[in-house]
Amino acid sequence: MVYNKMSSESLRTMGLKRPSGIIAGLTAAWAIFGLFLAVDSQLSVPPGTFYKTVGIVFGVNSDYAMYVGFLLFMVTAVIISVIYNYVSKHIRTFHISSMPKGIGTGILAGVIVWGVLFLPMHYYVIQPALSGMANESNPVNLDPSVANQLIQFSDMIVIGSLALHMLFGGVMGFCSRLAVI
Repeated sequence: MVYNKMSSESLRTMGLKRPSGIIAGLTAAWAIFGLFLAVDSQLSVPPGTFYKTVGIVFGVNSDYAMYVGFLLFMVTAVIISVIYNYVSKHIRTFHISSMPKGIGTGILAGVIVWGVLFLPMHYYVIQPALSGMANESNPVNLDPSVANQLIQFSDMIVIGSLALHMLFGGVMGFCSRLAVI
């Protein structure tokens, strides 16, 4: 019988390959998690309303909507971070060569995601759904008064979301830079 002796180097490189960016995306998402609860408080809506609204818009029963909305938020954060890390590895201009560049490109990525993903979702999916919820009393949806309040503060939500996306991007870029050192 012949046994192959593996070097310690080959043992270290063996294992599951994961796309870079998963940890950075999760860390950035957790970094702004509490801020969503603070925003809910400032808007005088129940804690978790952001996540619940997302879940309901995607057709989830109100009882589970907050949990599904949170899960969708985390998955989206990971996908954004994986794409960010892929671009930073394959496009020389965006290579994360320093901490300021990581944070800067991360903030840029946050602004791009805000403009390309958040704004269309807000204006063409969330707002129409909230308008429908404001005009009906359906127990599987948000309370009509909460829906009306979110509609009323729409402009403030859009501006605040830009700041949150920039913060998310900055944390993502920071964590991504730590990963490539």
